[in-house]
Amino acid sequence: MEQSAPSWFRELDHTADTGIEVWAESLPELFERAAWGLFAILTDPETVTPREAVSFELEAPDVQALLVRWLSELNYYHITKRWVFSRFEVQQLSERHLVAQAWGEPIDPARHTIYTEVKAITYHGLKLERRDEQWYARIIFDL
Repeated sequence: MEQSAPSWFRELDHTADTGIEVWAESLPELFERAAWGLFAILTDPETVTPREAVSFELEAPDVQALLVRWLSELNYYHITKRWVFSRFEVQQLSERHLVAQAWGEPIDPARHTIYTEVKAITYHGLKLERRDEQWYARIIFDL
């Protein structure tokens, strides 16, 4: 990751994998920032123009599984459609349901350097919790 990271984001070193930590005032914002973090691992988000919105509506058994599913769906879209995203908005979020949009564009090799490939968003070491006045998440990606 070459760009300077925001204060609410940190990349983690992890054996054969990589991970992120994110902090936010609200749970929807945490989901948005985790999505940004995923794409900061994949490419430089500053090179991605948020041209078109893609909508996502997802269900999962609990909020942790919903976070993994959200990031997995974004990664799947990235891999299968060859897209990158730089802006995210969670419109509805409950314990088991998410409605969100991601803005981005198809990968342009002249502008988007893809740093790595994320094979999976894992449950290994996953944390999603309220700490003091903020939400915190730690997510490990299988590379």
